[in-house]
Amino acid sequence: MSNVNNNVAFYLKDNPHISFDSKGSGVSRVYDQFWDFTAQKENTKLVHFMAIPAQHRSNVQSYTYALLNYKKISNNANHVAVSQIERWVTVLHRLCKAWGQSNFELLSNGKEWRDVTDGLRGKYSKATLSITANTVNALYEAGLVDRYVEHKDFNNLASEWEEKQHIALPPSIHAQLLERVIKTIDTYYPQRYDISNAMTHAIKLRDNYRSSELIRLGVDRFSEHEERLFGKRFRRRAKKISHTITNFEVKLSGKWVNNILIDCLIAVGLFSGARKSELLSMNSFSYQLIKGVPVLQGKTSKGNEGVPITASWVSHPLAKKALELAFDMTQYARDIHGITLVSALDNNLLTQDKYQVSLKVLESSFISVDMRLRTYNKVLQNYNISSDKGLTLASVNLVVEEEDIREFNLLNPSWDNQLKVGGKLPKLSLHDLRRSFAVFMVRNKLGNLQTLKYQYKHKNINMSGWYANYAEVAQMEGILMDESLFFMVENELQELAIDAFDDIYNQSITLSGGAGELIKSEKEDALARGEKIIMSRDEISTLVKNNSLSIVILPTGGYCTNTDCERLCAIESFVAESKPCDHQVITQKMAKIMAKQRNRLIKAFRDIKRMDDIVYTRILAGYKEKILYIENTLKLHQVEFEQFRDKVEVLHD
Repeated sequence: MSNVNNNVAFYLKDNPHISFDSKGSGVSRVYDQFWDFTAQKENTKLVHFMAIPAQHRSNVQSYTYALLNYKKISNNANHVAVSQIERWVTVLHRLCKAWGQSNFELLSNGKEWRDVTDGLRGKYSKATLSITANTVNALYEAGLVDRYVEHKDFNNLASEWEEKQHIALPPSIHAQLLERVIKTIDTYYPQRYDISNAMTHAIKLRDNYRSSELIRLGVDRFSEHEERLFGKRFRRRAKKISHTITNFEVKLSGKWVNNILIDCLIAVGLFSGARKSELLSMNSFSYQLIKGVPVLQGKTSKGNEGVPITASWVSHPLAKKALELAFDMTQYARDIHGITLVSALDNNLLTQDKYQVSLKVLESSFISVDMRLRTYNKVLQNYNISSDKGLTLASVNLVVEEEDIREFNLLNPSWDNQLKVGGKLPKLSLHDLRRSFAVFMVRNKLGNLQTLKYQYKHKNINMSGWYANYAEVAQMEGILMDESLFFMVENELQELAIDAFDDIYNQSITLSGGAGELIKSEKEDALARGEKIIMSRDEISTLVKNNSLSIVILPTGGYCTNTDCERLCAIESFVAESKPCDHQVITQKMAKIMAKQRNRLIKAFRDIKRMDDIVYTRILAGYKEKILYIENTLKLHQVEFEQFRDKVEVLHD
């Protein structure tokens, strides 16, 4: 192949511009250390080449340039997503490291290609190799190499290391995290303006005190020793700032404010399921009620060639408070960043495109609040809050118990045994919140007290409110909904059904209830034939996914195999019928949930009895009957409890 030499080299001899500003003037050239695509107004703005060794850098840049030009011509459009360009560069750099060369034209040669595959073997996941194959095939399509890659061949090169999925929070840990962020928001929402004012005061105090000290010493800058002394003296003065803010600390690094920002970010993520870039695009004006439905609107570039467009997520009123707290609390930083940008623009230190993009980012609730001298009054590359190192859980005293570990391992098989009793989560990122949102919707019965009903075609009743709200909002013209979130939720619905049948057929030692007795008999017959498992988890998964199995999961304990039944028997506070339901299945796991329902009924019984009113006699009798009914079930499953002996006394006027 000679296309690269003949076609690309000719155009590259003058090192042409690769990116342009909004007026069409050149910004970055092909052989620059980075390409600046700020004018395209995408989430990804820069493509860096500094990490690529000098001997390979120009080749990577040349082939990326050629590929970019081909894509523009073949797509009959003058646009390629910057994130796509970045992926090409990443793959070409990866090939350089695996191969030791960068004359990609040689990939057409069989021996050279074997060297490449040998260098890749066992080092990357299937997903990473799939992206690599796509890039090589793009080079082939552009006529730059004579090598086409079959994905199945590349799969054989994958490492044995399993790519870990994003984690989903177990119910108890999810609840603890929600409790933490709600407490933070409720505490600081009324103090949000005070926080901004106090930080403004602290920064002015630092600036004025610093200026006076420099004048006193007759110097332009402090020595390292003087800088340390100044820092100590300033911190003592800062502690005397008058305020009424709960547990306030003056941290010009932004650490104290940032911790509240992270809690606000977690809250919005947990109540929307939006992605990182979408969350970071939101502010106090993103929340609105559409036909009575709480909705968040933000920018998404997913599926739109990297260009942000407006999308919507059904949410919760707490998200509004979180966004307002985050926005108003950080106004001091927004003002300072804005002044810095105007000054840089006026002094020709900043392009108009960079200025406009930066101002747009500063409209977010989640911005950088670092006011240390190394960033203070300086133009930043990115004004969003940083969450690259994960979300801090340092201030959350998580209580991790055995049941949490079992749930964690069930929800996150690729993180099996990574959570320990009394330990911490292995990680928590914004995308983990997205998956946790989907799991929370499905497994934690968000919305109402109806049963959680799994049927692939009908989703489940319990989520009907969420789906209905989404459908209602989606009907409005110009509103884009998060379709991939639907797929994620449907995935979790399937997993929940699989878990339920696995619990029934493979996990529970004892089964009770009408249908439970029948399944128990089938299991005993299977064991008599020497079979250990009546249905493997894989078999269950296949049957669930082809709609051959469906089940109702009762929120107060138990399963129902009749998906058309509307009795919702386990929800009632009284025993509705004397004869046990023929469709009910109770496992060890569900018996423990019923034990918790029994405790709630006992509390309700005693609270009502203290009223000493004859009107409630029948209610007390019904409660006691249900409590004793549950106790019989607990005995069958050998769940320990203290027998309920309270009496229902007949009261007289």
